[in-house]
Amino acid sequence: MDIKTQKEVIIEQFKLLNDENLIQAIKNLLEYALKKEQESLEVPEAHQKIVMERFNKVRKDPDRLVDVPTFRIENQSSQTRHYPERVKL
Repeated sequence: MDIKTQKEVIIEQFKLLNDENLIQAIKNLLEYALKKEQESLEVPEAHQKIVMERFNKVRKDPDRLVDVPTFRIENQSSQTRHYPERVKL
């Protein structure tokens, strides 16, 4: 069931409710969820500043970026890790 259909079903079920305590509990739950959702979208100003500073450093010197596959190849240990074989139970 897609999200739009789920919302419609919930709304129809909610319309049938008569229990004031349950309606208040659902209202509180929705308010809490909306508040948390909004908080998760907000990035603290200090974090935004750090990201922008790093972004500006890279714009000034793009060679600072690391090519991860090349980095891994260049920095591989000459020793390979050996893991014990799995024991069948």
